[in-house]
Amino acid sequence: MLDAVITDLLAIPDCNVMTCVDAHLPTPFRQTKHWEQEQRLQVKRIKGPEEETHFFENACRQADVAWIIAPEFDDILHLRTERAIALGALVSGSDLNAIKLTADKWRLFEFLNKQCLPTVSTSLFECLPSVPPESWPCVIKHRYGAGGLGLTYFESLEDWMERLPPIQNDGFDYIVQPFVPGTMLSTVVLINSQHREIFPVGEQKICWQSGFKYQGGLIPADLNTDVLRSIEKLLQSVCEVIPGLSGYVGFDLLLPDVDPAAPLLMEINPRLTTSYTGYRQLTSDNLAERIIKSETEFPLISWQEGQSVEFRPDGSVLLNQMRN
Repeated sequence: MLDAVITDLLAIPDCNVMTCVDAHLPTPFRQTKHWEQEQRLQVKRIKGPEEETHFFENACRQADVAWIIAPEFDDILHLRTERAIALGALVSGSDLNAIKLTADKWRLFEFLNKQCLPTVSTSLFECLPSVPPESWPCVIKHRYGAGGLGLTYFESLEDWMERLPPIQNDGFDYIVQPFVPGTMLSTVVLINSQHREIFPVGEQKICWQSGFKYQGGLIPADLNTDVLRSIEKLLQSVCEVIPGLSGYVGFDLLLPDVDPAAPLLMEINPRLTTSYTGYRQLTSDNLAERIIKSETEFPLISWQEGQSVEFRPDGSVLLNQMRN
């Protein structure tokens, strides 16, 4: 994904990029030497956390725009955004309040429920550490997680009682939700102060055989017009009631098997998601330019008709083919 972002940013004529990578990892960029020779790309090989923090802060002081791509867990996205703002950087993305709300799955559930927006029933794990949920199967996940972090699937009461003790003692905050059979979907809304543009809806590929395993996605999903309209209506309603969402915002949704025309909102990710690598294959427009120049007026994104793309969890593209 980082290679895709760097490639797209450097396709913007007036854009230079500063970033860093772990010194122990191979460079993820295909054209690093060429870009570095032109002095358009500065890649710092970082040997430890202190060096990385120093580079990040120095880059924020120098940059015209800071694009922070970080997970929500451990408050990383919020803290990095807060620090960048304090250093005077113009941050491309959601504001601190929106990040704080969407990173906390319990607070987000309470907020959506209060706004009468459809989502999955959620309980705090600490409120029922020994009392089983009302229905089976169920799942628990990190309250402040990302990418399915800590997600565990329980099939029955016996399963719950057997596997619960080590989870109770691992020190993480959890939420509990009923497992709702259905189709997992995701999409993106590109948001600025004047406009929202909803990307094609994709299907998430999830394997539940060993608990939970994210296997990437397919864009676009095969959905009828009525379902797409319901999803658009839901996303517009959510964006209306959560102030501060901005830039590239990912949304995870579920179409329940019992009522596939009534989508449920599962999570909001106020950051770049893996699906970026798929979306960029479906348009000749530069998505990165639209993200960092969020208040510039662009024509609507031109998506390639009749094309689909499948991608792995690491962002690599598996397939880009015509759909029947």
